[in-house]
Amino acid sequence: MGTRGYVGCPDATDPTVVQLRYVHSDAIPDYMVPALTEIQEQTFHGDTAATATALLRCTWAYLGADVTTDDAFLGGDTPIVGVGMAIDAAPAEPPIAVPVARLGELSERWVYLIDPATDTLTVLSTDDPTNPATTHTFTHTAGGQR
Repeated sequence: MGTRGYVGCPDATDPTVVQLRYVHSDAIPDYMVPALTEIQEQTFHGDTAATATALLRCTWAYLGADVTTDDAFLGGDTPIVGVGMAIDAAPAEPPIAVPVARLGELSERWVYLIDPATDTLTVLSTDDPTNPATTHTFTHTAGGQR
């Protein structure tokens, strides 16, 4: 069974809250940081806001810029080209809103927060969410310039 986690971004109206979507498989930092970087750079051409928006649209089986319409994972999953395999491509529920102070209560170990305002990806362990495991700065923004 794969490592599970969450991907999301800070809430646009409340900095004490993050919006998250579940990722069922391959949510370890060694996989997710490169995968999210590739999605941001290749699929969304450096547009961090578009990346975050796309990731919040679905609940994910797994993420990967290499996903095509030909990919299959489990019955009912939907490939979202260049982003990942969606468990629920049209969820009835919005992303989960979690107060930053309560990230340590999440059941899955890893949280990946994309912040369009700073063009960063912060990796948090729910074992110690106040101390980021790492923060990655995206090298491209919309238009491919920094």
